Amino acid sequence: MKIAVIMLAAGNSRRFGSNKLMYKVEGKPMYQRILEQLLEVQKKAASLCPYNSCSRKSYEEKTEAAFSVTVVTQYEEIEAAAQSLGMRVLRNPHPEEGISSSIKIGLGANQDADAFLFTVSDQPWLRAETILGLIECYMHSSKGIACVSHNGKTGNPCMFSSGYFSELLRLTGDVGGKRIISANPGDTAILEVPDGRELTDVDVRGHSI
Repeated sequence: MKIAVIMLAAGNSRRFGSNKLMYKVEGKPMYQRILEQLLEVQKKAASLCPYNSCSRKSYEEKTEAAFSVTVVTQYEEIEAAAQSLGMRVLRNPHPEEGISSSIKIGLGANQDADAFLFTVSDQPWLRAETILGLIECYMHSSKGIACVSHNGKTGNPCMFSSGYFSELLRLTGDVGGKRIISANPGDTAILEVPDGRELTDVDVRGHSI
């Protein structure tokens, strides 16, 4: 299974008043915290196994080296940081068109993937273990979508099978995959996250930082 992780990091941060992705949380820019968690996921992804039992050889044939990270951004600093970690970076020339524009760029570069995992860059407390848990939740389910939730409220990150590729491409404006999740509850696996802080996105200064 090829899983394309697409980090959306091209927002204009209008509500924040400045580029919030550069805003330091516990000593690090928000985007850097997410990059580090994705790097940790990349290191540990080979240990995931979607089968109740399988030989290491058969599992590696199916999943090893099938996990990639693509960062979509408009910022030189984020581009340089992601490339230094060996991640692929794509520039979004029209971030004013909203998050859907970054989604489309990421999808276009990963058309051979079996599933897409989208993560945003303003959830500084998101942990690698939660991302890995979402991948396992998706793999073990028979669903085409998986997302995280806390106390009934869904959020990012989220995953979609390649069967939703065309539907994701039809998104427009500042609209993400939540619209597709809301329209397909019967095809969505839910990973409950105990710590709601992980799913908190920082939109204004001084947000419990």
